[in-house]
Amino acid sequence: MRICPIRCFFCGLLFCFASAVKAQLLHEPDEDGIELSKERAICRPGVTNQSVGRGLLLERRSVGSQFYSPGIGELDGANASVVSHVERLTGKVKIPVLNKPSLKVLLGYEYAGETFHFDRIGYFNRDVFSSLDGNTLHTNKYSVYITKSFNEDYYAGLRLRTSYRGDHEEMISFDSRYATYSGLAAFGYKPNPDLEYGVGFTFGRNFFRTQILPFGIYNQTFNDKWGIETVLPVQIMMRYNFTPSNLLLFGLEYQSKSYSIDVYEQGGEGAFTPYYFRHAEIAFKATYDVNLFSWVWFTAEGGYQVPLNSRFDNTVDETLNFRARNSGQPFFSVGVFVTPPRDRLND
Repeated sequence: MRICPIRCFFCGLLFCFASAVKAQLLHEPDEDGIELSKERAICRPGVTNQSVGRGLLLERRSVGSQFYSPGIGELDGANASVVSHVERLTGKVKIPVLNKPSLKVLLGYEYAGETFHFDRIGYFNRDVFSSLDGNTLHTNKYSVYITKSFNEDYYAGLRLRTSYRGDHEEMISFDSRYATYSGLAAFGYKPNPDLEYGVGFTFGRNFFRTQILPFGIYNQTFNDKWGIETVLPVQIMMRYNFTPSNLLLFGLEYQSKSYSIDVYEQGGEGAFTPYYFRHAEIAFKATYDVNLFSWVWFTAEGGYQVPLNSRFDNTVDETLNFRARNSGQPFFSVGVFVTPPRDRLND
């Protein structure tokens, strides 16, 4: 009987999540704003048995086959292009530079490389998909995380990020055409160790627009086994703790990636046109985290992502902008991360 209120509450949050995501999609939130709101930092905020932040992370992700086409009825026709798989390698690190009881500052760096591998290039926008095939899309993110605790109940957070995302040949590029700028400000209330909620907003200046979007935080531990971790409207995750250092998260998450890419005529190496490429999905997923020893954890994640939008914007001639229809894909990732135990943090 104790689990019934949790189920009812979860169903209500699912409805709120779907409605909020539908509204947010009109504004197409950028990936950095989304990630900044979801990312766990190594600091005081958080509830009992909550999932831990990643001080150092190495992860490999694989996404299954999918179609790109101009319409739903053409997913398997001659116009469609077929992606055999997408692979993504991610490495990130957070370094504490100030760790006082009431003020914590961390610097963060992340690199990710995402590569689309095509089995077939169809007639629909052949040049775009030929240029995308096998071409690694690089992401470099430089972040600052600041958390200020006013007392045991109230805290505020500020996060700033500059990222560079594109298909440049070198792994790192600071060319302004690849740059996006993001920030987050949040205020949280933690009335007891098992309950935390708050509000905030994200600011983003990306390839497509400048935007400010609100979000909400709600985290609660119901008992020794069950809890919930949410960032509305982009993430709702139920948590089951086998032990405090062995846990499962499952639920829904909105995710997005965007890049500046070069599109060559007939996939050649001559003149090119800069495009902005963005894809967004709703992921139904489960994540398993377990502490292996000392500071080292193992993480595995799997699920199915439902595409919401795949958009290609021509920066020279907007009449050539297009959205592609694409099919859903299964995904799986494995990784290891390092984080200090809670009793080693300066609270």
